[in-house]
Amino acid sequence: MRGIVNQVISQLLSKSSQPFSSTEVARAAGVSRQAAHKQLRQLVRAGELSIQGKARARRYARVVPLRTRLDVASAGSLFRLSARLLLDEVGPGEVTLDFTGVVDIAEEFLEEIFLVWAPAHPFVTLRIAHLPSRFAPLLFSLARKPAAQ
Repeated sequence: MRGIVNQVISQLLSKSSQPFSSTEVARAAGVSRQAAHKQLRQLVRAGELSIQGKARARRYARVVPLRTRLDVASAGSLFRLSARLLLDEVGPGEVTLDFTGVVDIAEEFLEEIFLVWAPAHPFVTLRIAHLPSRFAPLLFSLARKPAAQ
């Protein structure tokens, strides 16, 4: 049953960018609304769908990542707040942190990204690009620290 529901959801997403309801999925798949809702809820938890509205007015839509490449040099790389602002509005998926042009990095900036923010956002994969070699030891030492609780 899960396969049929997933096929219907894929078709609804590919045909239109308009949000859809669990009732529409259930009718198209020939299953109960509760069965469709169960599968939709799993896709929301996985970060593939977003929810608009509440209760029976709830509609589902594809999650569109707002930003996929982040320029660290433009945000500044010294403070925790800079890291938070850099990662604001990042959606599920793969995000590349581009360190091109970065002159200095503070440990608290990297801690905020990799020990605080990343564990709190399990559906985001962080990639690093153009990290100057002189900052690699700092990043590796950070990797040995436990994540914040």
